[in-house]
Amino acid sequence: MPIKFSDHAKFQLKKRRISQKQILETVRNPQEIKPSYKNRRLRRKLIGDKILQVVTITEGSKITIISGYYLRKQL
Repeated sequence: MPIKFSDHAKFQLKKRRISQKQILETVRNPQEIKPSYKNRRLRRKLIGDKILQVVTITEGSKITIISGYYLRKQL
């Protein structure tokens, strides 16, 4: 399953100092997946004491990462 980073995601992840490696790990092995608007999915994984949430869109077999950010711990 090919995974692509949108330009927006690359910019936001750099700004937020979140590694692409952590994002890919969350997309491939999420602890939780929630539906979102416009057929997007919120993939979540506990990283240390924070929850990393990654916003993705799936088109066929391709996953595009839209954004990623940390949430307060509540998983």
